[in-house]
This record gives sequence, C-alpha cells and structure tokens, in this order.
Amino acid sequence: MSPTGDKNVVHRPGALKQQNKAFKTGRHRSQHEIKRSTQGRVADKKHARSLKRLGVTPKQNRVNTAVQIRKQKLQANKEARQTIGAIDGVPQIITVIPLSSDVNVFSIIELLTNSIDDTKSSDIATECGARIYTCPKLRSKFCFLTPPPTNLENILDAAKLSDTIIYVISASSGISIEGDYLLDLINVHCLPGSIIYSVVSSSTDDSMSVTSSTSRHSLSRNLERFLQKRFANVKLVPLDNEQDGQRLLRKLTEQKLTKPTKKCLRPYLFAQTYSYENPKSSISTLKLSGYLRGIHLSPNELVYIPGLGTFQLEKIEQHQFQRDSDGIVKPIVEKVYLPQPDVQRSLAFEADIDPSINYQDQTWPTQEELEKAEIEHAQIKKRVPKGTSEYQAAWIVSDEEEQDFEDDDEEQQNMVTANADELESIQLNQEEYEEEEEEEMDELVMNPNNYDEKLDLEEDKQTLKKIKEAKLDEQFPDEVDTPMNIPARVRFQKYRGLKSFRTTKWDPKENLPEEYGRIYQFPNFRAMIKQIQTEQEDNHEKQDHAQVHSYVTLYIKDVPVNRFEPGHHIFVSGLLPHEQCLSVLNIVLNRTNDSEIVLKSKERLIFHVGFRRFASAPIYSQHSHGDKHKFERFFRPRQTLVATCFGPITYPPASVLAFKEFPDGRQELVATGSLLSVNPDRLVLKRVVLSGHPFKIQKKTAVARFMFFNPEDINWFKPIELRTRWGRRGHIKESLGTHGHMKCQFDGILKSQDTIFMNLYKRVYPKWTYEPFSIQQHKEEDMQ
Repeated sequence: MSPTGDKNVVHRPGALKQQNKAFKTGRHRSQHEIKRSTQGRVADKKHARSLKRLGVTPKQNRVNTAVQIRKQKLQANKEARQTIGAIDGVPQIITVIPLSSDVNVFSIIELLTNSIDDTKSSDIATECGARIYTCPKLRSKFCFLTPPPTNLENILDAAKLSDTIIYVISASSGISIEGDYLLDLINVHCLPGSIIYSVVSSSTDDSMSVTSSTSRHSLSRNLERFLQKRFANVKLVPLDNEQDGQRLLRKLTEQKLTKPTKKCLRPYLFAQTYSYENPKSSISTLKLSGYLRGIHLSPNELVYIPGLGTFQLEKIEQHQFQRDSDGIVKPIVEKVYLPQPDVQRSLAFEADIDPSINYQDQTWPTQEELEKAEIEHAQIKKRVPKGTSEYQAAWIVSDEEEQDFEDDDEEQQNMVTANADELESIQLNQEEYEEEEEEEMDELVMNPNNYDEKLDLEEDKQTLKKIKEAKLDEQFPDEVDTPMNIPARVRFQKYRGLKSFRTTKWDPKENLPEEYGRIYQFPNFRAMIKQIQTEQEDNHEKQDHAQVHSYVTLYIKDVPVNRFEPGHHIFVSGLLPHEQCLSVLNIVLNRTNDSEIVLKSKERLIFHVGFRRFASAPIYSQHSHGDKHKFERFFRPRQTLVATCFGPITYPPASVLAFKEFPDGRQELVATGSLLSVNPDRLVLKRVVLSGHPFKIQKKTAVARFMFFNPEDINWFKPIELRTRWGRRGHIKESLGTHGHMKCQFDGILKSQDTIFMNLYKRVYPKWTYEPFSIQQHKEEDMQ
C-alpha cells in the first residue's frame, strides 16, 4: 500500500536501487570439468571444420604438396640439363669476366679446356670470338665468351644472354676499381641464372706460380668476406691447376640452371658465325648462324642487333646436324621459314599525325634552323666595349645567353606578346638605354674555335652555375621572382592554380604538343602486356615458327655493312609487337651511392633499357601515387625520381642503367632502376611559387607586397588560393593603390615574420631528343 493510502498506486524503485549481477548458469565450465567429461577424447570433425574455415591446410596435405613441387622442379631442371649444356643440345653460354687487372682470361679458358684428358673432346674457335668446347666425358657442351675488357656495351650484352658468369679474381691484387665498377653494373642490370666467383693465386701466365697454402687460404678468405658483405651466398672456387679446372667444369655440368623472367619473354640468339652477302656495298643482307634460345621465332617478327638497330627477316633456315662420309658433322637445311608480306611487321618508327587533332606548335628544330644555328655558332657577335680583345670578350655573357641561363622554361620564345599599350613604356625605356650604350659599345666577331683549345673553362663555369642553382632550389623550392619589366599575367600565362594538387581534375589530352602526334599510345598498357603473353603461349603450338633450341641461320635484310672489332660478340634479340615503335617511357631511377653529380632536367643521358641503348634528355618527377606528379628541376644524389623521355616501347620487366657522357667521351654511371610504364598520359606538373611579404597586419587581414607590381596582375590572379609558410590559407580581397599592394584575408592570425605564397602549375613534356646509340656513331665519336 502506498504512503498516501491509495491501493491502485504501484511502488517503483528509484535510480539508486541496487542491481545484483546475474549468475551465469551453464555458460562456463572449468578445464578440470571439461577433461573429466570428455575423458581425453578429441572432436576431430569439429577441428577439421574449423581449420577449413580458417583456410589452414592439414599438415599431411602440406607435406604432400611440398613433395610434388620438389619433384616438378627436379624434373624441370633435368629437362633443362638435357637441352642446355648437353652434348647433343644447345651449348651452355659461359661468360668469363676478369675482376683484376693482372688476370689473363685466355689462359683461364686454356686451363678449363685442357683440364680433362679426353681424346674425343673438341675445342672450336668461332668467328665471333667464342670458344665452343665439347666434352664427351662429362657429356656436356660449353660456349665460352671473352668480351673485350674495354668494350662495356659488349660485356653487358654478353652478360644478359649468358647462362653462367665466371668472375675471375686474382688473390694477389684483389678486385680492381674497374672490376668493382663492372661487378655492380652486371649485378644491377643483367643478373644471369648462376654466378661463379673463381680466384687464382697469382697472374695466370705460363709459369703458373703458386703461393703457399696458408697465405692463399687467408687471401681467399678475405676476398670471400668482402664479397659476402655485398652479395648473398658467395663462395670462392680456386682455379690454379687442372684439378681445380675439373671441379669447376663438373660444377658447371651439375649446377641448377634458372632462367630469368626477361629471358623467357622473347627469342634471342648468339651468332657463332656471320657473313654479308655483299660486303662491298653499304647495305647488305647479314647471315647469322647459331642456336635459337628463349622462345620460338617467326619470320614475320622483327629482330634487334645491339649497336646496329632494328631489321626485318628475309628468311629463317632451320638446320639439322648430320655426319658425312668423311666423318665431319655439318649442318643441313631441314626447313625454311619465309615471311608473309601482308603479316610481316613494319619498321614504322613514328605514327602518322592525326589532322583532326589540333596540336601545339612543334618544338623540335627544322633543317633550316639547324643550318642557321651552325652559321651563327661559327660567327658569334657580341656587344662589347671598344678596345676589347677576343680573349676578354669571351668572358662577357651576352643578353641572349643570360636570358637562356635564367629562364630554362624557354617560355620567352613562345610567349604571346602583350598589348602594345601595356608594353609601350617598357620598349621606350629599352630604346633609350640602347641609344646611350651605342656610343660606347662595339660589335666584335668571335671565333670560339681559336679560344682555349686545350681547356674548357665554359664547361666549368656552367657546372658551377648548375651547382649553385641546385642549392638555391633546395633551400627555396620552386620559388621564382616576379619580373618587373613583364606583366605577371603574360610571364605566367601558361600556369594555372589548383584547389588541391591531389583531387583537382586535369585533362591529360589537353593542349598536347605536336610530338605526341608522332608516338604510339595504348588505351591500357597492362592489358596489352597480358594479351602479348597469351599470344606467346599460343605461338608455341604453331608450325610456322622456328623451333627453340634448334640451330638456325637468320637472313637479316638491309643491314649496314660494318666491320666488327676482333673478339666482338654479335647477339640478336626478337622484338615483341609494337616494340619497334616510339612512345613515352617512364623509368624509376635511383642515384648510385658514389655519384655526386647534380643532374639537371632536360640534360642528355645514355640509357640502357633492357637489351637496347639510346640517348635522350629526360624530365624528372616525383615517384608518387595519384594522377599528377610534381616536376623536379634537379636530380640530386641519393634520390629516387621518375625520368620521362621519348624512347622505343619496351615491355617490363626491364632493368635500366643511366650514364652521363662527358665531352671527352668518358661515361659515368649516375643512376640505376627499372621501367615503370609506357604511358604518355602521365601528368608531370611544374610548380612555380610566387612569394610576397606582409606589410601591414590586422589579425586575420594583411596587406601584402612584392608579389605583384600592378593592379591588373592582382585582379588576374585573384581567384587563386594563398598559403603561408606557417600553414595559413587565404585569398586576395582587393588591390590597393597602383604599386602591387593587395589586401588578403586568412583563416587565422598572421605573424609578421610569415611569408605569403601562391602556387601556379603547368604541364611539362619531354623534349624530342631521342638518339639511337649505334656502333658506327660510337666509332665516329672516338675518331673525333
């Protein structure tokens, strides 16, 4: 009954009434109770279901899978050994590279070929500087290559297509500077299937002197420790006598042969013999004979010869070895493959320009412009004070040169001139200045060929200027001064502001240069790669292809007649579809650890992309995510950037080496990397930062100056957002006066020591500077 005496009123507890925790009946059992109830039994089915739900395979199934995979690998290795390196198959290509200056490579090969006493063995020297050694006792066949130590390109080509590389090191002198440099190049660019490090006790001459076993072991151990710090699983193999040679040959016979992925994508061939049908003419058909490797080769495909270029096939002869009545084994033509004219790939390098697309004006020079530039270079005219000698005038920088140094954008040449009324005052001031200087200045004809023939002081000056510009750009990234003699709306008319660099849309097909009409583009580059891989798998079953691992003779038509150096190895690689065409390559580059050269954007470099070499002047951008990437003016040491340049289409994986070529012909490795993509739509945006300083501050409002110098420019750039060094954001409210002062509003209180910035962006494109790097061109440069 309620206190009021009303029987219908129900008592309700208040908010402070105690609530006891409910007893958990049947929800939990102790471990002791579980063991007592189960009596040691295990629920197998329930455990199996839980493992299946979690994606865990039972142990016995994992063991069986591992055994099957091991058997498959052993079978694949056995099949490879029966083909590559077998006495009746394709010889194993072994490149012998000395890493010490006192190592005689030819004595090493003599030691290996004479180490096994077998009267049936044969040792044949081919026309291309190779030694083919057949050993019936080991039932193996080897092809030893010894590229010239001075020919870096030929060493890299031999290493790319080798099955095994033998590095020979002298225990007395160790690894030389050149050998260490070559070791890094091969390890980064063209790592083969297997590597053997061999050490000799002394210089390999006729005497073959051998040091004591104690000193030999200590020297070898020190070399092994040195190599183990840089490479994994390094073990030195001694090579001093015939017993060591026998062990090395057996190791070559029994080792596991692995093929890198890049070797399985395309056919390739090492030419054992070569000849021209008409060696007296400038262009003739080149006949190359050797074993076909990689995949099958169709006569309709194109082939690439390093140093010569890309060519079509006239026909392919597939041979079969037979022994004649004299007991000599000779190749006999078994089948001939002829190309189909309607299916054979074209050598077209550039695409036809689509007249329906309105491209920008072309930027590469015409032949008339080049001839005019040569005449102007031969006779340079400079305005110098009267009485100035030719030597003194060479140190004076002309107005045109100074403008080129300060403005690398080359925008002043393509800039649309402002209205006559706006620039009339500027032109009048320039004319008055020229009239005043005309009385004291004189024109002097200069001949640069007679000035300091032995010294290149101009190169030193340019290098020092580039280093200073790089340091200045590193301290003040992308900051430029607003010109006072040119309106900012004219100087930066190609730039635009972005609300957000990451999310703001930018059309990749907008205002393309005319060079982009001459290149090939793919709607989806990755889908194209998958389609080509599928086509390659289907081609293995076709009968109109020369079979892999067969001895063939390639008839390559329209090849420039060239006399190769003694010992030069000739290699041929087949090209995949569209790889003879030109496009835009995007390459991820990492600066080498020992390179301290500052590389400027649009500076000429020599690239080794896969199996091809060419020269180009790339532009650099940040290696970032998203659809827009910031342009970098300099490629500094210990930095990773993406280089964009014109080049032949290449499908990844493809390793890349970048060399800097000096005026004396010397090359230095500056960066290594790999091919990222072939994509002309990669947006590389160059940023320009205009800076101003707060003049008067009233909490969130400030008056800024020194960013612009007239009210017309302020009104032109008014919609673009402002930012400060300390993270404030704002916008321009209005112009004040006629000297470029402007009132700005920010999202917070501005400090007097802060700086105001405005970011402007424009898209930049690589320059048309592609140059194929050929043997003939290399010879002409050496002769000069």
